[in-house]
Amino acid sequence: MYCRSRKYLLFIVYYLSFVLCIVACTDSRRFRLQGEIANLEQAEFYIYSPDGGLDRLDTITVSDGRFKWQTLLENEATFFLIYPNLSLQVIFARPGDDLRIVGDASQLRAINVLGSDENKEYTEFRMAHFNDRPEQLSAAMKEFIATKPDSRISTYMRSLTSGAAGKGAGVEVGQKLGEIDLPPDGVTADSTIIRLRPGRPVLLTFWASWMRETTEDFYFLMKAHRQSQQLSGRQQVRVVSISLDTNPDEYRTTCRYDSLIWDSRCYRQSWDTPLVSQLSITSLPYYILTDADLRVVACGSKWKDDIQRPLFNLTSSKK
Repeated sequence: MYCRSRKYLLFIVYYLSFVLCIVACTDSRRFRLQGEIANLEQAEFYIYSPDGGLDRLDTITVSDGRFKWQTLLENEATFFLIYPNLSLQVIFARPGDDLRIVGDASQLRAINVLGSDENKEYTEFRMAHFNDRPEQLSAAMKEFIATKPDSRISTYMRSLTSGAAGKGAGVEVGQKLGEIDLPPDGVTADSTIIRLRPGRPVLLTFWASWMRETTEDFYFLMKAHRQSQQLSGRQQVRVVSISLDTNPDEYRTTCRYDSLIWDSRCYRQSWDTPLVSQLSITSLPYYILTDADLRVVACGSKWKDDIQRPLFNLTSSKK
């Protein structure tokens, strides 16, 4: 009897040890983020990761200036927090980190990210160069990169100083795009492949229904599409939209509500959408206008400033 009881107790001990081990292993992968932001009652932030920390765009609800959010991480990851004014906050994360965001909604640029050496160091850098002119900030980043080339902060700064993150994309005027194939997305009934080849100008647009500002220019896109249908040959611009939505219902609702009449695709992969990654798109909305040879003649995030005039010149010039 005693032997059985002893074996039973040992079984319980081993079982509890196993459970505690599992819990400990799970907790070691958990990344936590919480915030305390003054002068902010209710709001929604968006968060995404360009390097595998998340497989989707997630929403963070802020109530009375506070929020809590968590996810499981297998490896280091970089997150971007999108504030209501569309500014971005970079966050360097590791499995097991417990980070805090503290600041004031009236000065989002001065937000502090606390809880790890990397985030503290980058916060200190931002505060030290808060009022720098663009050329001063660029020089300071290059100096930081030279001093600490292996830091994840340096990796992020390289994307800024090389222009990809600052411009919103890795394409430049004069660059020639390769041929592009956009397969069916499984969201709509369209089962054709959109093939973009030399012969017609192309206007690529990148948007998402969760960022309403990206749909504000749909009127101009519709107008450009309809006017282009009246042209022919190398003046007839083909408008193609790529949505970064992950929710197919929201995508369909926006397409229906805003009467999208041009070609559109939604692969439900957010920033991991292949063409988005291929062209290094890092901000929304974003537009790329090419000539009939698929050479970029204009690109940018502002329709009136970046696209409107080049599009007019492209479609009204004599061929």
